[in-house]
Amino acid sequence: MRIKKPTSAGALLTSAALAISLALVPAALAGKPSRGGGGSTGSSSCSINPGTVALDQNWTVSASGLPGTVNMIITFPDGAQSTGPITVASGGKYTTTGNSNMSASWGFIAPEQTGTYRYQFVGRIKWPAGTYSQTYAQCAVTVS
Repeated sequence: MRIKKPTSAGALLTSAALAISLALVPAALAGKPSRGGGGSTGSSSCSINPGTVALDQNWTVSASGLPGTVNMIITFPDGAQSTGPITVASGGKYTTTGNSNMSASWGFIAPEQTGTYRYQFVGRIKWPAGTYSQTYAQCAVTVS
């Protein structure tokens, strides 16, 4: 039996195939949830019911699949934010009720805003910059 030495063309094809397969690995992983770097986890979710409301109408925010230590960020239509830790129930569930007039009692946020209220459930927040590296779930409600 005679063993052939690879030709330069064969070596080039092998190198090209290796380069292509290595380039595809990050692309294949791009859709996978991340535990760091700001990605959402695939097992966490958030929903708001109803998704569109009138001024002063209540909505219910429901999140699930959350870890025990979570911060919630509410972004109001004018861009103001409220950030703080929340208590997650056993099983990773959290539920709260919102209303466009809820900001009236907070003093620093203008009440009765129409637009989009965004809820984000994130990991540890670093201060004073208010940055975080993990988003678990996010959802929004539109007030008209």
